Amino acid sequence: MDIELTDLFKKKAQKLIKKDPTLNSTLKKQFNLFKSNPLYPSLHLHKLQGKRSEQYAIKIKSDLRALFIKPKESKDTYIFFDLVTHDEY
Repeated sequence: MDIELTDLFKKKAQKLIKKDPTLNSTLKKQFNLFKSNPLYPSLHLHKLQGKRSEQYAIKIKSDLRALFIKPKESKDTYIFFDLVTHDEY
């Protein structure tokens, strides 16, 4: 499984980590869980609806979600493109 992080994702992560340094270890933990088992219960993996129906989200921390897409042409690649609060999506 390959996980790619867009520049936007990295930028938002850095900004949020400056505010909350513990977020760095939380992100690593959640991504390791995702790599080992994307359906691990604490990730709360779910497909979004409406205009975001091709996107998915996993829970990072309380109200923080990581959004990603899975390109159809790639079987094992996931592209994480945004970090948002639950209310933002």
